[in-house]
Order: sequence, then structure tokens, then C-alpha cells
Amino acid sequence: MPTQNPISSDDIAHLVTEVLKRIHAGTKPQLSTDSHLSTDSHLSTGMQSTPSATLPDRVIAAKTIVNLARGTKVAYIVNKAVITPSARDIARDRGIEFVTAQTTPQQPSHRQLILAQADCTGSVSDAAGAICQAVSASQQLPSAGLVTTLESLADHAGRDAARCILLSENTVVACVAANRFPAIRAVTATESTTLKTSSIACAANVLILSPSDFSVSSLVQIAKAFVLYPTENPPQILTPSQPAKDHHSCSCTNS
Repeated sequence: MPTQNPISSDDIAHLVTEVLKRIHAGTKPQLSTDSHLSTDSHLSTGMQSTPSATLPDRVIAAKTIVNLARGTKVAYIVNKAVITPSARDIARDRGIEFVTAQTTPQQPSHRQLILAQADCTGSVSDAAGAICQAVSASQQLPSAGLVTTLESLADHAGRDAARCILLSENTVVACVAANRFPAIRAVTATESTTLKTSSIACAANVLILSPSDFSVSSLVQIAKAFVLYPTENPPQILTPSQPAKDHHSCSCTNS
């Protein structure tokens, strides 16, 4: 829905004129060049096409309703639009319902997704390509060793707040190694439900997945959902802390 200008004095004058001339509501003046009507089809619960129109004007006058396509039953109007009495009368006679068009909910912004692979004996190009195609804000890192790859993921996760997916057949070692980096909170699993539960509970920013545990379509769905998981602070126990400078807090014999 485009941003609308405030109601002008001309609009108010037009509204007053409409009220005073309700008896002429049946006339059919030409639409002004400032009026833009778009007609579409709305599927009702009966699966029948219900003609509708979107009215962007801040003042809905009789002429606007008169010039709607024949059979229109729903007129979407902007929030706080003013409907003249004559326009309401004509709409009622024609069985047209006014519906305030809600602003399209803002979708959660797609975070950048960094895709990498390490320690994969087989080709993962099909899975990687499908994921990058499904997630627009995605970037695939060049193939490298596990340590180098984790260093790159840690850089992206810490600097860019990116979500990362590492495809690896050595998931356990990769997960342990990944979590040695303060910027990474990595989880791994062999099925989607456990993976999602663990990811949200740990506020994970890195998923480590074995291509042999998931189909390509499953990996795509996991990636699409992962970038939309809510951003939450990790549990305090997972928050990096400064290393102790002495042994006063433990029971060892070192001093």
C-alpha cells in the first residue's frame, strides 16, 4: 500500500459537497486522473471468484463507487479513509463491502546465510546450489579445511551476525571445534525436529549437518527456516566470559 498524503482542504471541500448533494449520488462523473482503481479477484470460502477493487484515495466519493466494475463486492480502502454518505449509500445498494486493507506485515528480514563444507567425501554441490537458490541472501564459501572454514564462519557470525550452515560428514568433531570460537554457537542433529529445538534453545547461529542424514529438499527447508528463527540472547551459560586470572574460585592447590 503506497504512502498516502494527508487529507487536503480540497478533499474536505469535496466531502462537504458530497454531503450536500446526496440526491445526485446516482450521477456518473468521470474519474479524476488522480484516482487509481485496481481490480482483482478474491477467493471466498466457497471457492468462487469475488471481484474486488483497491481504492487508494483518502476520500471515497460516490463517483468512485459508481465507476467500479460491475459485480464488485469488496472494496479495499486505506486506513482512516473517509467515505462520503452518498458513497456508502451506493455501496450498500450494490452490495459492496468496505474492508480496510491492512498494511502488509513486514516479513522477518532474511539474515545473511553463509554456507560452507568441510570433510565431505562426496559431492554436495546439488545441496549447496539448492540452498543458495532458495535463500536469496546467501553466500557459499570456497571449499577448505575444517579449521580454516570454522575461522571464516566465526568471522561472519561475529562480525555480520550471519547464520551459517556447515555441511560435514564429521559433525561431532566439527561441532565441538566450532564451539571453541566465542562467536559461534553450533548445534548438530540427524533429524529436523531435534535440530530446530536445539537451535532455538541455544540461540544457535551455526548448524552442522551431514549431507547423508538429510535429503536435498530437507536441507533447503532447514536453511529457509533457520534464517528466520527469532533472534534471542543465548543462555547465560553459553555467553563467553573472561578467563580467570587466578585460581581463587576453584579448589585446586595452585595459587
